[in-house]
Amino acid sequence: MKSIKFASAIALAAGVLVMGSAQAADGGTIRIHGQVEDTTCSITGGAGTEGGTDTITVGLDKVAPAALTAAGTSGIGRKQFTLNIGAPGEGSCENGKIADLSFVTSSARIDAATGTLTNAAPFGAQNTNIQLTSATGAPYNLADPTVIVSSPEIAGNQTTITMGAQYYATGAATPGPVDTNVQYQVTYR
Repeated sequence: MKSIKFASAIALAAGVLVMGSAQAADGGTIRIHGQVEDTTCSITGGAGTEGGTDTITVGLDKVAPAALTAAGTSGIGRKQFTLNIGAPGEGSCENGKIADLSFVTSSARIDAATGTLTNAAPFGAQNTNIQLTSATGAPYNLADPTVIVSSPEIAGNQTTITMGAQYYATGAATPGPVDTNVQYQVTYR
């Protein structure tokens, strides 16, 4: 019985010490966010991509630095690609809905001045960004939070979003690899 009382006393004293130090600590913020969706579809890389689920990879063809000599040069090496939303028989991908893709404007690689994606490749090409476009080649300003790319209506539990990617010069390009990324989110209406 004495050992239980002694252990309880030690635990009580330790709790008081912990509480005492917790009361002296600085405060902070706990941020929690989420979203409740009634429709959920898989997202996979389609034509023009190297595949992937959720993380989609698009490989652009090589271009010469001579094609990117002046700031603002774009449309070079454009490649069209599709994102597959849902799949046949994917019951959680509800027919009749529209998938709205938007870009997370706080993505680390977005260049706020041009709305393009900066190069993150080690020893990469200088003055060379990547610009995302619509299916028709109209550029998207990824720094603009109002940019939304909408799919056709979901039918047969699937739809696609077609986009393009191309090189964009911020000055005279130098040779080297180009690698970048952007976060996106998809909501349904």
